[in-house]
Amino acid sequence: MIATLEPMPIETSAGNYFISNYPPYSTWTPDDMPHLFQALSRPAPPSPLGLYVHIPFCRQRCTYCSFRAYPLRTKGDVDLYLEALLKELDLYRGYPAVHGRPLTTVYFGGGSPSFLEGDQVRRLFSGLQERTDWSGVEECTVECEPGTVTPEKLKAFRESGATRLSIGFQTLDDDLLRRAGRDTVVGDCLRAFHQARAAGFMEINVDLLAGLPGETEKSWRRTVDRVLDLQPDCVTVYQFELTFNSHLYGSLKAGRNVLLPSWPAKRHWVDLAFRQCEEAGYEVCSGYMAIRHPQWWRFVHTVDLFWHGHDLLALGESAFGHLQGVHYQNTDTFDKYLGALSKDKLPLRRARRLTAEERLRREVILSLKTGALDAAHFRKKFGVELLDRFREQFEELSENGLLEVAGDTLRLTRQGLLEVDWLLPKFYLPEHVGLSYT
Repeated sequence: MIATLEPMPIETSAGNYFISNYPPYSTWTPDDMPHLFQALSRPAPPSPLGLYVHIPFCRQRCTYCSFRAYPLRTKGDVDLYLEALLKELDLYRGYPAVHGRPLTTVYFGGGSPSFLEGDQVRRLFSGLQERTDWSGVEECTVECEPGTVTPEKLKAFRESGATRLSIGFQTLDDDLLRRAGRDTVVGDCLRAFHQARAAGFMEINVDLLAGLPGETEKSWRRTVDRVLDLQPDCVTVYQFELTFNSHLYGSLKAGRNVLLPSWPAKRHWVDLAFRQCEEAGYEVCSGYMAIRHPQWWRFVHTVDLFWHGHDLLALGESAFGHLQGVHYQNTDTFDKYLGALSKDKLPLRRARRLTAEERLRREVILSLKTGALDAAHFRKKFGVELLDRFREQFEELSENGLLEVAGDTLRLTRQGLLEVDWLLPKFYLPEHVGLSYT
């Protein structure tokens, strides 16, 4: 049975459009926590293990930000948090599912990991590497906020093992940056990029947001052109979403006038960015990413391992992970996180054990985020004929010009990529359609 969905919205209203997991986070509960501990107690599987480390600190909270972040914490607070991260990892190492298991990818997100000072970077990396096997790590990514990047920090990241940076430009328009509540200016973005190249980073991603408040097609084209002049190795482009827990949503509720581009405009601008990228020699490889060197696509982003069903050990306040068929999320306040670890307890908030059907649907949904499905892979891994199991969904997408099928390869068209997050709920189980995502 195919899910019945609401029409795609026109105006930008509050809510989460970007789908990053399945089932929806709102179905995760403390009741499933025992399943996580059962998974941790089982022997480690042969599949890859990624590591995500959340650094919830930044200089300022952007008006659109929905992530757990703490502006301008003291060095003492940060030091306490870094010690807690290592304590959390020590607790996980006591379980068979994690102990001695080699890592394949490492990702530092936030917040702004570049908020850390050089000595903190070295201490954190050293502590993680003493406790886990990094010999097989193919990629180590660090998110950076341009205004916090310095040559000293870049040197510390590079010498500690980071191989890839993701720099959050969002836009190269000073007026839009100001409206977004960022202390960063365009000069900071350009300086951070050039300093990263000078520090020896050969894999640099630039993050952009299409449809910031006040954005116009002219300002958007200019931003993309300036980014491509830098020749980053990867460009990620997300459609701006208005989240309920952002300052911007509070302003709108208070009656302030905020100019928000429509969803059709944002999709059009992402399409323009993709076309500009292709003209510059990039390859569009998902609904949000274009890469300059296709041979790096195999491991261009840590979360792709997670999206394809492998395990992700997540450390830090509010971090999301997945171990042996069980999703989990950590507690979402600074004090609760530190408090749990001070009592030698994992700082867990909620979990979700997936059924076999949910694991299949999750991989279909998240694989489609990359733009394509390989029916042979699903036949081998799940023992299902993909075209039969989801025939109605695929036929509808094909009839609407959103999907092309060639043998075992099912590939979204450009329009399908631009609309992918609205298409994915078609693959939800009926009981999950219409639920709050978070």
